[in-house]
Amino acid sequence: MRLYLDDDMDANVLIRVLQNEGHEVMSPRGVAMRGAEDEAHLRYAAAHQRAVVTANVRDFLVLHQMWQEAGRQHAGILALYRENNPQRDLTYAQLARAISRLERTGLPLQNTFHNLNMWREPSRR
Repeated sequence: MRLYLDDDMDANVLIRVLQNEGHEVMSPRGVAMRGAEDEAHLRYAAAHQRAVVTANVRDFLVLHQMWQEAGRQHAGILALYRENNPQRDLTYAQLARAISRLERTGLPLQNTFHNLNMWREPSRR
C-alpha cells in the first residue's frame, strides 16, 4: 500500500517495519513536510495518492469530514488510536500487519477513514 506518515508516526523503525511488510512509505522528513499543518499533510498525501497513517485521530477525523462536505478527494486516512497502555496499544509490527490485513480485504480506501485498531490480529490465548 502507498502510505504517507503523519508527523506523529514518522519514525525510522516504523518505516522499516512497514517496508518489510511490503508497503511503500513516504515520511514528512523525506519530503520536507516535517512540522506542516495537518491539512497540508493531507493535501500532500492526496496529491501523491497515498493514504495517511496518523495517531492524530481527532484532527484528521475533522479534516476527513470537512473534505467530504467540500467534495474533496483523498486516498484514505488510516487512524491509530493510542491509550498509552502498552498492553493494549499496537506495536509497530502489529500496526504494519493491521494495514496489510486491511489492504488484503480489497476494501476501497479512497475518501475513507479507517480505525486501524479494528484491524489488529485476533489475540491467541
